[in-house]
Amino acid sequence: MTKDTISIALAAEGLTPSQDTFTLPEEREAIFLVAAPGDVLPVNKVVRVELRDKALCLHTVKDEHFWFTYDLVLGLRVLAAKLGKERLAGFAK
Repeated sequence: MTKDTISIALAAEGLTPSQDTFTLPEEREAIFLVAAPGDVLPVNKVVRVELRDKALCLHTVKDEHFWFTYDLVLGLRVLAAKLGKERLAGFAK
């Protein structure tokens, strides 16, 4: 993928960048699929994406930072906002 493609995909999800950094709201997260030798590495629970000139940095919920060149990114998946479930104690009618 390219920097522009990733930017367009994140913008299509309703995210707006602040100086080439996309921050996902608390109820959303993304999964990036990255090429690894002979395999595909999923980077889960991404909450912030920094788009630099030649590489991108993925920040996860666990405060991990992953740096990749754009050509290694195969795709991304943005999870929908989680809806709060109403729970009832005891028996529900």
